[in-house]
Order: sequence, then C-alpha cells, then structure tokens
Amino acid sequence: MKKKKHSLLVIVILLSICVLIYFLLPHPPCSLSSFDKRAVWFSYGNLEKFSYESKESFSEDFSQAIDNIKEYKINTIIVQVRAFSDALYDSKLFPLSKIITHQNTLTFDPLEVMVDIAHENGMNIEAWVNPYRISLNRESFEQFLNDSPHHKWLEDANLTIGYATYQYILNPASQSVRDYIVDGVEEIVENYDVDGIHFDDYFYVSGTHEGTSQDERLDYVNMLIQDVYQSIKAVNKDVVFGISPQGNYENCLSDGADIDTWLGEEGYIDYLMPQLYWSDCYGENQDTMFSDRCRQFAKISRQPSVMLYAGLALYRAGVGDENDFGWQESQDNLALQVQILYEQGYKGFSLFHYDSIFEEAGQIELNELLKQHP
Repeated sequence: MKKKKHSLLVIVILLSICVLIYFLLPHPPCSLSSFDKRAVWFSYGNLEKFSYESKESFSEDFSQAIDNIKEYKINTIIVQVRAFSDALYDSKLFPLSKIITHQNTLTFDPLEVMVDIAHENGMNIEAWVNPYRISLNRESFEQFLNDSPHHKWLEDANLTIGYATYQYILNPASQSVRDYIVDGVEEIVENYDVDGIHFDDYFYVSGTHEGTSQDERLDYVNMLIQDVYQSIKAVNKDVVFGISPQGNYENCLSDGADIDTWLGEEGYIDYLMPQLYWSDCYGENQDTMFSDRCRQFAKISRQPSVMLYAGLALYRAGVGDENDFGWQESQDNLALQVQILYEQGYKGFSLFHYDSIFEEAGQIELNELLKQHP
C-alpha cells in the first residue's frame, strides 16, 4: 500500500515538473506549413484599384497581386465579389459592382479571370460575400436604387432595414431575402470553380436590432446559414463554406452570429475565422487581449469536421489605435500571434488586408513572421 502511494506521489511530482517546464521554457516556433490555410483578404477597396478597362489589363493587375503575396507563403485568397448587394461577376441576380469597377458594363468576367489565375498559381480562391449589406453611403445606396432588380424593397421594412442616412441592410427575418441570398450563392458555386464561399462579420449591424430579441436574430440568421450550407453542398460538396465573425464573442451573439451552434452542430459551416484584431498589449493594464480572445474561441465545443482559423490585423501594423499599444510598440505581433494560434489548435489564418503588405510597418511584420516561422 505504501509502495502504491509512493509511486502515485512520484507520478504527480513528475507531471507537475513537466507542466512547469512547458509553461516556463520557450516553445519551439511552429512552421507556417503547420497551417492548412494561409490567406489574404482582397476587400472591395483593394479590388477597385485594379484596371477594369479590359480583360488584359485586369489580368495583368491581378497576376501582379498574386506575385506580390507569393513570397509570404500565402496559399488562399479571399476576394470580395459582393460587398453591396452587387456582383464582381456575371450575375443574373445582382447588378455589376460599379463601386469596384467604376464601369457601367464589362467585356469580361473578373471572377472567372481571378479563379483561373489563382489556380494557375497553385492557390485556392474563395468568393467573399456580404450577405445582407445594401449600402454604407450615397454611392452604394444609389447603385442599389438605380440598378438592383429589388430596388423597390427599400420601401418595405419587412424586406430592408434602414439604420442611418444611406445605410441599409436586407432584413434577415424575411424568407424572400433568405431565398435571394441563397440563390446568389448557388449562382456562384454553379458557374465558377471557386474553392469556397466566405461570409464576413455583417449580420444584424448596430442600429438594426429594434423590434427583435437576440434569440430571434440568432434564429433568423441561422436559417440562412443552414440554407446556404445545404445549397452549396448540393451543388459541390468540395466547396467549403466559412464565416469570419467579429472577434468579440458577446457582440457576435447580439448581432445574430450564433457561434456556438455553428461550431458545435453539423450542417452550418466548414470553418470559423473570428477576427482577432487585437495585440497582447491592450489598454492601460496592457491586457493580453489577443491571447484571451484566441483562447475563448478555442474553448467552444466544436465538431471535429469544423476548422478553426483566425483573422489577423495586418492593417494595424505600426498604427493600432489609441487603446491598442502593441501594434505601435512591437514589430513582431503577427509572429507571436501565429505561435499562439498554433498552440491553441487553430489550423489557419487570414491577413486583413492586401494593400497593407505595401506599408513599411506591414512588411516588417511579415518579414518577422517569415523569419520566426520559416
């Protein structure tokens, strides 16, 4: 009996020593190849800087963009093809995005070109869709008003919600709206060889909550997410469906993004990519905000088939904000964050956004990332 107690004590002591060593000694850096997805977001603001005068000029600009990101070991691009209920592709449901192209008509299909160039370079490409947003300013509002086949929906609060001057979303509670969004996703998956459909963090945005409870908002959005997932898989089961919600868990729930259900139940998403846009030196107390949020999402119960990735704030390099000092005081935030992601079981990340790779501070961060995680 004494021998058993002694053996148990030895085991406990050894385990305690191992735990102490793990936490006290520096961990060997992970390799970037440890991550399945190493992505960059191309927002509508990035894409509008390309030439849309001809297929040749657009192809040249986009090919150069791909060359620009290759050195950073990127294997996936996420291109925003619908930012304001419009389309950067040949659509029968949504009007051409004049916000991006600055053209009334095109002689080529930008998404078709991007898919071809991405695949020629061995990269995956995902079509980024903002499902509900109609407009953020006068230009995007007038585009919907003048060009959308559903412009009369602006007159019906059951179909659209206005929450500020020129700012509208499609009403998530409407079955007609859900059908419209699902049909739009099906159109992309049926007609283009994309590797994924990607939703961002706009659901019920601030100012659109009136008249609904949080549970109702979650239910309405969940109906759409389920329908989108099922429609994608019915067309091509190999096309992934992922969502990149806010990194603030509480705000997600308030806006209708049911993180727990999407991660914990089958039939909603293939991956979640919370936008973890903080550093680990936040506020007067220098809180480890990035690490805290990272762990919070990692601890949520998750189906084995659902991957967990993270959105990283390349755009904040060297700038940050008045509360987030880490981005200004350090030049290896991304390298440290990638190590934390690896240790918390994340399988990938995406950098926001493409234009930030040309900023000096962004280049320093990316070079440190490559140096520390070869």
